[in-house]
Amino acid sequence: MELSELGLSEEQLSAVQKAIQSESDKVRTDYSTKLKTANDELLKYKPFEKSDAEKALEQKQKELEAKEKELANKERAYTVQEKLTEKGLPSGLAKYLSVGEDIDTAINELGGTLNNYFLENGFKPTNHPKNEGITKEQFSKMSYSEREKLFTTNPELYKKFTQ
Repeated sequence: MELSELGLSEEQLSAVQKAIQSESDKVRTDYSTKLKTANDELLKYKPFEKSDAEKALEQKQKELEAKEKELANKERAYTVQEKLTEKGLPSGLAKYLSVGEDIDTAINELGGTLNNYFLENGFKPTNHPKNEGITKEQFSKMSYSEREKLFTTNPELYKKFTQ
């Protein structure tokens, strides 16, 4: 539908067109303002291209952090080795241990665990004759060399039988 079909005079038609144009301009201006604001906001989050100097600086920072971490790990391993040596444990265990912040407690627990393991699983002879001691009869049947051996190994027992 056209405005001319409404039966308005030229003057009225011109006023209506101006009003429509004015409202269209307001909508367009409002839309443009909002679009610009949205684009500006988007630019804040858009990654920007870094300069070569910034890239080099970031690379140096990463290398420095890696070296610091390596140095801290070596320092920690050396400390663990020292603590193991102090406790009489093999220092070679340090490369297999991953201890937390409390190195001393971890080393003490490890020492206790290893000692218990070796005590429980070490060699235990089973077929030893029981030492029942000797009687007065057995002493009287001993030869001179056997009595001499008893005197050197157990003088208290020898004195007991000779008195």
